[in-house]
Amino acid sequence: MKRFFVSFKIFITFLFIICCISLDAQVSCTAKAPSEVGVGQAFRYQVVLNEKPSKIVSTSFSNFDVLNGPSQGSSSSISIVNGQMTQSSSYTFTYTLAAKKEGQFTIPGMVFSVNGNQVKSNAVTINVVEGAGNGGGSSGGAGGRGQSQQRAQQSQGFDKRDVFVKAYCSNSNPYVGEQVIITHKLYVGPSVNGGYQVTSVNAPTQSGLWSYTLGNPDAEAPRSTEVIDGKKFTVFEVRRTAVFPQKSGKITVTPFEIGFMARVIYTQQTNDPFDMFFGGRQYAQDYELDLKSNSVVLNCKALPENGKPEDFGGLAGNFTMTSKLSRNELKTNDAANLTITISGTGNLQHVEAPIIEFPSDFDVTDPKITDNINTRGNTVTGSRTFEYIIIPREAGDFTIPAASFSYFDLKSHSYKTLSGDSYKMKVEKGKGGGVTTLSSNQKDIKFLSKDIRFIKTNGNAFHPKRSEFFGSSWFYVGMILPILLLIIFIIVWRKTMETKQNVTLMKDKRANKVARKRLKKAGQLLNAAFYVEISQVLWGYMSDKFHIPLSQLSMDTVEEKLKEKQVDEESVKEFLETLNQCEFARFAPGDSSQMMNEMYQRAHDFMTKIERR
Repeated sequence: MKRFFVSFKIFITFLFIICCISLDAQVSCTAKAPSEVGVGQAFRYQVVLNEKPSKIVSTSFSNFDVLNGPSQGSSSSISIVNGQMTQSSSYTFTYTLAAKKEGQFTIPGMVFSVNGNQVKSNAVTINVVEGAGNGGGSSGGAGGRGQSQQRAQQSQGFDKRDVFVKAYCSNSNPYVGEQVIITHKLYVGPSVNGGYQVTSVNAPTQSGLWSYTLGNPDAEAPRSTEVIDGKKFTVFEVRRTAVFPQKSGKITVTPFEIGFMARVIYTQQTNDPFDMFFGGRQYAQDYELDLKSNSVVLNCKALPENGKPEDFGGLAGNFTMTSKLSRNELKTNDAANLTITISGTGNLQHVEAPIIEFPSDFDVTDPKITDNINTRGNTVTGSRTFEYIIIPREAGDFTIPAASFSYFDLKSHSYKTLSGDSYKMKVEKGKGGGVTTLSSNQKDIKFLSKDIRFIKTNGNAFHPKRSEFFGSSWFYVGMILPILLLIIFIIVWRKTMETKQNVTLMKDKRANKVARKRLKKAGQLLNAAFYVEISQVLWGYMSDKFHIPLSQLSMDTVEEKLKEKQVDEESVKEFLETLNQCEFARFAPGDSSQMMNEMYQRAHDFMTKIERR
């Protein structure tokens, strides 16, 4: 047994050393960009890592405009030398930048979080000159410079002021407890002509306010149009919130934040007669924006002290009260239900239970509270119900006094008190000591004459003293079981790694799953973004399904590559026709909802046909 423990310690130490070596593996992080570019010229800035980062910690492009990014990509390769297999992976983050002015600027290294540690790329120095630089990949001297300047001028067609978020307040000087409606609207101007998408939403939060989100969360945002400074804007009501101030004084509601992607279609004039006939050559540019609304300041007024009732609970609004007694004739130890409902417009979840002086011969449970709050409309309305269970213990004639509820009326700016009905109750002598009830809330009801438990007559059984665990069969099972579990884990882990290293098999398995997931995402997009996503789904599916790198697939080579994989000509032709129609539909005028449905169905049918081959 001693030798076994020594061997086990050596095995655990060996595993620990292997884990430490793996953790100390070097993480590389390299940034690259052209050494020289022109002012306004779009160029790519890339950072490549050999380990997948969990997030981007920091970036800085102070002297450059970010036109697009970051777009993420990954690749892996396997090499076998002398029977030894080596696998490597790379993860690329790409930004499209444009310099704001001439000069020599340095882009600091990007910082990533990898395996819980921070890694930083190298800094990149770029010389920005007037016109096109030699790092942009263009040739032809003055001709390349002219094209870059033309593209830069065209990129100025997008006006960032065409997209903004604005907050509106129904009342900036409310009373404490008064309902205030805050509406956030998204404005999209005419320069965003290729589609748009909201990528993230960060709603404001503020202490001192009780809030409800209004409207149907599953419905589309209401849309309208407004003309501002001669420009026609499409306006979306992205959020309507009802807030109730809980204190007097100044309360500032933080800005509403939206992540927004705008696509702009540019028309570039060329000397090609074919392009001139159709008005020029078109291309799309995406812009990612972080939008913030204005803050909303509420100057909250305290409720007046003059005329404030003693039972006032702090509610402001417009309310009504009703009451109902289930029966007024019963016997002792029977139960009746008293229900009081307060309805109206206001912060109903802050309505407190009315105080009622019940007769001393009654047992009354704490009220069961039921809320019916409606936030689907433009304000918060609804009701709060209090249900009391009343059990008389003595016979006689009793009176249940009327309940009262006080609130501050916002129309008359005065306090009002609502009163319910009082009830006469006739109680006769009942039989037995049990309790019957008309309510399902029976957990608060006590039974009478049964507060002493019966004496147990059966004796306790005696059991022999337990034997020692050490040295028993269970002791040895407990020693051997962890070793068996460790061996099983190593076998399963090796099988999993062998499967993952078979890149071809893994791509084939996930091709249809990934493609259909992205196809479902495409169905939720709008206009040109839909067709871009459909094209990417089809290219990615063909690459993964037939193990052809995306770099080798194009409209010119796809037929040759797919025929090498023994794909029938009909499928190849259908694939190319679908892609061509996607490109045409991206810029087709008019309502394209029917065309989008047809393209979605064609892509779905094509992948289904390939899977059944």
